[in-house]
Amino acid sequence: MRGSILVGMALLLPSHALAQATMMVPTGGGTTTPVAQDAVAPPPDDDPREIAEDAARDLTPTRFYNRPGATRAEYDAAWQQCRLIARGSRTPSGMVPVYYNPAVISPIAAGIGGGLGGLLGAALAQGAQRRANRQNCMLIRGWRLVEPTAAAAAPVIAMTPEAREAHLNQALGAAEVNGKLTEQTSFAMFADDALKLDAPLTGPGSVFVGRKIDPAVPIVPGPDEAAIVVGFRRPDPASAGRSAMIDLMRYDIDKRDIIYRPRDWKAKGDQTTYQLMIGSGDKKAPYEVQVVRVTPGAYVLNAMTAGPLLATSTNCFGAPVVEVKPGEVAYLGDFIPYVNLRTATHGRYDGLVYAGQTGDAATTLATKQPALAGAMRPATWRNQATYGCSAVTMTRFDLNGVEALPAVVPPAQ
Repeated sequence: MRGSILVGMALLLPSHALAQATMMVPTGGGTTTPVAQDAVAPPPDDDPREIAEDAARDLTPTRFYNRPGATRAEYDAAWQQCRLIARGSRTPSGMVPVYYNPAVISPIAAGIGGGLGGLLGAALAQGAQRRANRQNCMLIRGWRLVEPTAAAAAPVIAMTPEAREAHLNQALGAAEVNGKLTEQTSFAMFADDALKLDAPLTGPGSVFVGRKIDPAVPIVPGPDEAAIVVGFRRPDPASAGRSAMIDLMRYDIDKRDIIYRPRDWKAKGDQTTYQLMIGSGDKKAPYEVQVVRVTPGAYVLNAMTAGPLLATSTNCFGAPVVEVKPGEVAYLGDFIPYVNLRTATHGRYDGLVYAGQTGDAATTLATKQPALAGAMRPATWRNQATYGCSAVTMTRFDLNGVEALPAVVPPAQ
């Protein structure tokens, strides 16, 4: 099954936001303009005084960010970068996204591609979700959110404005702080005995090569094709009968952004694979192997979901990325869908768990596609691929034990 799978992705918003909405993933093409990511000085079109005033909204006696050793200038720059990312006008690596239009609020509010995204997304772009994504950005970049107790905040509130500002400027870089701390120190899957990552299969596996396609008909990737192999396993009651989906998007490693399908793709007969939403074909099967023919290139693991809903989040702050070469049969690993799993370390858990390379995929694939099974090789993942954020929730996901892409060196200003 070759070519671009979908132009848009329907999103069901969490119940605390809206009942449901649809947002189109943007189509673009063209080039991106590099922008320094970590420089203290903000972009030239932003006034430092205005940035400081905006950043002060999260620098109060009852709520402020902290990173030991940080200065107010560093905080203002970080807050501004995260503000731009949360509104969609910068990628986490500092690029200007190809789809960004500075005349609108954000990709969400713009409703890129039409549909319901403009009306329903605008509320999110202006409200709590936008602030939540800004907070996610700050936490992912090493800042801690501090919420002092009422007793500790009272004397700071009573200070003069000048004294209060000086106190908070010192607190944001203090080595020790008191109060409720919110921080993000790990982005990989947590360890818990309830996760049956190595549990043996409980029954025979199934092979899927496309809807209404005989899985026994030999698949031979052409010179401009490759094949991706994904396993969905259900080893225990919490995963039995659960559907699963992974969302892969074409990626430019040099520019650190998604490669979107160009607007004139149909006129040019463009058959490039730009997005893959690989969903389970039989949720009742204890194990299933999916085979998808794709255009060679790099793909990021943009999102994963368990259950019947599509993704509401994106791993744009750091996603695993894999490169698939022409003629290659790349095994991406097995995934376990969990719904209402009771864990000892994280309470109830819903999500798709990466189970790594188990060896069961080759055995199962060989029952229908022996040539593919013989040619299949484990894919090499790398973490921390960043790109333009265009989803309701913006986050990061790392695979355990996987090296990261080299850091981006910001271009000279």
